[in-house]
Amino acid sequence: MTRSKTEVISIISKEAKAKMPQLGTLDDVKKATELASQALKKIGDVLGKNSRVIHVFAKKYAQDLKDHLATINTNYMSALQLLDNYVKFESDESLIKEKTNKIIDMIQIITDKSAQIPKLKTMHDHLAASISEAKSKTDLLKSSPQHAKYLEIKNQIEQNKKEENKLYKEIDEEFSKISRPLGKYFYVTSLEKPLKILMEDLIHDPAKTITTQNKGSIIVILESCMKGTLSGAVSVKEADKSVDHISAIIRKIDDFLVRKNALMQKDQDLQSQLGIFDIDAFEELEQKLQKTITDKNDMESKIKKLESDLAQETSNRAHAISELGRDLQSISNTKYVILV
Repeated sequence: MTRSKTEVISIISKEAKAKMPQLGTLDDVKKATELASQALKKIGDVLGKNSRVIHVFAKKYAQDLKDHLATINTNYMSALQLLDNYVKFESDESLIKEKTNKIIDMIQIITDKSAQIPKLKTMHDHLAASISEAKSKTDLLKSSPQHAKYLEIKNQIEQNKKEENKLYKEIDEEFSKISRPLGKYFYVTSLEKPLKILMEDLIHDPAKTITTQNKGSIIVILESCMKGTLSGAVSVKEADKSVDHISAIIRKIDDFLVRKNALMQKDQDLQSQLGIFDIDAFEELEQKLQKTITDKNDMESKIKKLESDLAQETSNRAHAISELGRDLQSISNTKYVILV
């Protein structure tokens, strides 16, 4: 029993004399609470272990000790509760700050986007005005006598081109009738190289090859081919028929040239008249108009997208503010009206 009594006195004395830290910071409070918890546990353990000895040798002090320990434990539990409350307060404070900063960011985004919309609308209005002006200019040019005359000339050029194609087809068809004797003559001829080159062109594209400058040489080629056919140097099934076709083409060459030169001269005359209307400036104006229309449509799309984003951001902000109000009410049991 004496040993038990000594143990109880030693433990209680030791723990009662334990030095607590100065309470200047939250960490100091945490450390002091931890030390108090350890001391109470040690005292509780030794008293529980030696409860019979305490009742025998210290009956009149047992209740006082019990009451003091109960008071200390109550104070200790209060301190723990305060620490828990402080930790929760820190957590709540962090959450409120986070949500507040999020709302501030949302407000800045809304402010920035709200400021962009009037600028974009101003740019859109400028583009619309430019389109209106460009359309007026193009409409004025389209309704001008010069433009009407230009279109008339362009139509005449197209008709003249059709006549030229028709003539070229006619010439090619005529030469197709002598393609065999000409082709065979090309490989047996002893004509000079320039004439042979011209003959090759005549075989592949007669309509283009027939020109005033080439007329004499072409007749020489055709007459030589005709002689070769007649002599048998050029072997074809119906030599007389081939000779007749060659002879007929020689007679038609002047007619082909007259018609071809007339069409070419007409085309040159018509092309020279196109200068009555500045088509390059007109097309540049139309291209600029189309680009401006595209830019305006793009601007409208940007504005719609920005307005949609702004509506969504505004809705998100309202939801975040409502959520913050509920959190504040949950923390403080007070209803708040948040104004932004």
